[in-house]
Amino acid sequence: MEIPLFFYMAYKDLDRLSPGSEDTTLEVLDKIDADGNLNILDIACGVGTSTLLIAGYFKDSTVEAFDLFKHYIDRLDEKIAENNFQDRVFTYVMDMRDPDFANEDFDIVFCEASAEIMGFKKALKDWKRLLKPNGYMIVSDVSWLQKPSAESRDFWKNTYAEVDTIENKISQIKEDYEFVDYVVVPKSDWEDYYKKLEVNLNKLASDKSAKDFVKQLRKEIEVYRRNSDDYSYVFYIMRKLEMK
Repeated sequence: MEIPLFFYMAYKDLDRLSPGSEDTTLEVLDKIDADGNLNILDIACGVGTSTLLIAGYFKDSTVEAFDLFKHYIDRLDEKIAENNFQDRVFTYVMDMRDPDFANEDFDIVFCEASAEIMGFKKALKDWKRLLKPNGYMIVSDVSWLQKPSAESRDFWKNTYAEVDTIENKISQIKEDYEFVDYVVVPKSDWEDYYKKLEVNLNKLASDKSAKDFVKQLRKEIEVYRRNSDDYSYVFYIMRKLEMK
């Protein structure tokens, strides 16, 4: 798949490709009751900021990370070398729709702000096979925090139809997993992310080929700023039950 240069320029030098922070990721990882020599998978890892946090948090574990875009994997490989993680963090170029790993290979499967590519319900069902019995799945997804405005509803209806309430997401989880907890990505994470993104969008303003792409991202930012109480990414932590 050929990706236009302006796509990479929009996210150039961002340490994350979606709203988030070290504090939020660590709060999520604190919900996991697991230690020792774990095998962990980071799906659609992007530039790998969370991959490295996971590796630092679970110090005796192996972390495997993949993304569809080689450009981001190359950047992550550089960071892995800088942090001397080459012996236990491994990367691949791979599609989340067809992860090439054995069944029940991982103690933890992590996916931040990317499950919407497949859809939350399908992602949970398809990736369940990757988890060992009693293993943890951590997936973040856009969720309503209150009754949304018409503008919020219209924007997300045309962007990602599976946006739903936290309560309904938890009900979906309970169809296949034991629900553990959730963490809402705070407004400060969104604000920091959009400020950095806007700097790059301003640099792209003169690129006619990027006009529609920039317009869509600016609309996303404007809708959020007018409706920031309506929705956020929410990390859902769940556990695969051992079959009796």
